[in-house]
Amino acid sequence: MTNIQYWLWLTLKKGITSSKISSLLEVFETPEEVFSAEPDRLRAVPGLSKHDISRLTDRSMAVAEKVASDCRKHSIRILTFDSPYYPALLKEIYDPPYVLYARYKERIDLNEHLCLAMVGTRDCSDYGITVAQQLSYDLAREGMTVVSGMARGIDGAAATGALRAGGVTVAVLGNGLDICYPPEHAALMEHIIEHGMLLSEYPPGSPPLSKHFLPRNRIITGLSQGTVVVEAPARSGALNSANWTCDHGRELFVVPGDVTRPSAKGSNRLMVSGALPVLSAEDVLCVYQERFCGLLETNRPEESKTRKDIAPYPTSKTPVKEKVKSFLPARKKAKEKTVTKQVPPPLPDIPLSETEKAVYRLLSYEPVHIDTLAEHGFPAATLAATMTSLEIKGLVCALPGRQFCLPEPPPMP
Repeated sequence: MTNIQYWLWLTLKKGITSSKISSLLEVFETPEEVFSAEPDRLRAVPGLSKHDISRLTDRSMAVAEKVASDCRKHSIRILTFDSPYYPALLKEIYDPPYVLYARYKERIDLNEHLCLAMVGTRDCSDYGITVAQQLSYDLAREGMTVVSGMARGIDGAAATGALRAGGVTVAVLGNGLDICYPPEHAALMEHIIEHGMLLSEYPPGSPPLSKHFLPRNRIITGLSQGTVVVEAPARSGALNSANWTCDHGRELFVVPGDVTRPSAKGSNRLMVSGALPVLSAEDVLCVYQERFCGLLETNRPEESKTRKDIAPYPTSKTPVKEKVKSFLPARKKAKEKTVTKQVPPPLPDIPLSETEKAVYRLLSYEPVHIDTLAEHGFPAATLAATMTSLEIKGLVCALPGRQFCLPEPPPMP
């Protein structure tokens, strides 16, 4: 068996967390030694329960082989902790992921890049989108690699800015890399694979569960020399990223926001706590230029390498048709036919719950705010879960500002 198979066997064991793997590797030098260990030796490892030892004495490779097969099927690479391409910065954090799954067109060695995380709220203002996109563009033009979570809002704007600058961007997902979440970022995901890298600690097929997203933030910030927070309310995953950044001992930056907007309340307070304010890319570059001038020079894109064919990230002022078009992956052109009337389609021929059917019937090709849908009597938690389910099934396009519409219909034959 290969080294990768042993790593998969160990990291895919139910209940065997990264911290427990750290304890194991303090006693055993490699996953192969853990695989071969007798129960008596495993009992000597602190922090392992009887159930853990029972799981570790099960030497079946079925799960590892299934994941390896799924990775080959979806062109997903497996990056282990002992690989020379594993990011050295990530090894420094508490509780690092021992296996990373990656998708890219051309291999990128992140040890040869100066990475900077850019995070913020999903429900952001046009100001937040504009600033994140422009700041990311300017930093990428200077050779920085922008890291985000590919979430809608600030993350999507940051990734788009770096791509349009001709730079490299990395997106860390909270699900398997064979799943696009949020679904409206299908085109963005394709661009990132083409010109950057997708990473996840979750194997193919893992759904975008809410419990995955906060742990993902430790990877986003762990890959990066610093983190820029662009617009975050008082309770936000971006503030969790800020906490991780401080725990890692890295620089924390914040873009000042409108003090009258709830969406900037949390990020503005970070400045009171000592985060460095960012008014332009120069405020970030001046912190790193002297230490990392070689990396910045090596990765600075040529002027001709800008990618203006990639559409800017949509704001509330972007026409709806352009929003939907920019969010959908490229499609082969059909015969030129004009759709004279957009009639909502009948219920799709896939299994839907009664709630999903009821919500779907309320949607059209024009955007509707989630609060308007809630007026039809759906509990907030039920509605949020239903919209997520419809998105994953490709039946709904989510737009900035918590608005939703049906995906653009294909041209009529």
